[in-house]
Amino acid sequence: MNSLKYVFFALILSVVTVSTASAGVVEVFVPADPETSVMALRNKAMTEGFAEALLQESSLILPGIMSEERGTLFKEYMVTRYKPYIQGYKVVSMHSGEEGVNLTLDVRVNRNLLRSALHNMGLSVTSTEPLGASVSLPESFSEEQISSVQGFMTLTGIRNTPDAFPAFYFEPGPEGTFKGRFETEDKEWTAVSKDISVVWFTLWSRYFKQLADKSVAKDKEVLSVNGWFSSDAALEFDARLRGWENAVQEVELVELDMLPSGVGGTWTLRYIDAQRFRMLLQSYLPQRGLTYQLAGDSVKE
Repeated sequence: MNSLKYVFFALILSVVTVSTASAGVVEVFVPADPETSVMALRNKAMTEGFAEALLQESSLILPGIMSEERGTLFKEYMVTRYKPYIQGYKVVSMHSGEEGVNLTLDVRVNRNLLRSALHNMGLSVTSTEPLGASVSLPESFSEEQISSVQGFMTLTGIRNTPDAFPAFYFEPGPEGTFKGRFETEDKEWTAVSKDISVVWFTLWSRYFKQLADKSVAKDKEVLSVNGWFSSDAALEFDARLRGWENAVQEVELVELDMLPSGVGGTWTLRYIDAQRFRMLLQSYLPQRGLTYQLAGDSVKE
């Protein structure tokens, strides 16, 4: 029986493919500008379309909902940084007129890279609740520079809390550069760049990566489901499970097994919203005659 189980599972794995890309259609409008050529307007529409696609995909990945202000800041940030996350695109339609350019794009986004970027930027951690941190600026900062940092704080999800940890300090750097110093209760990092956004996100990404490393050290949750009539049905659920990204992430199919009651499957995963995940399971599995169990729980029917 064990040999049958492992041969069966190997055959299943040979046909399982997990997509790292997601496609979505976006529409953008760029108003006409007498000082801007039609070609430049079209190029602007394209970059804004890519940024809009990343925002649209982010809304499916993040556990919380971005405010309109935060979404606008995210798009502004991504307009010049979208390239690594776009796997392909198709221009569905583009019309230029007196009022401006209307563009419809079908964009393929690399979800894995985008998910990593969202975490490094802090959005995965702060999409449901801001993070209290101390942010200090030098008196030499101009109003424009202060405004930039305030925008970074909103985008990252930082609530300025004096004397709190972590603490971020902007300090005078070598001529023509910005310097940042980041402190936690047990670590300190620094960064220097001519681009103030590079300083901000370089240091915060190190902090959020540290949080992720600590999270990875924790055990994943285990889900077992039994009662399918075929492996195809189990794989259909596997695809659906991976799509519940607002509730769980890092989903891995560990085992498919031939049982007297039908096909059974075991997955490991990490909660984003445990309550929402349990609700999704309860609304999907029992009505299909399936039983399931999360490690530590009783069997649900």
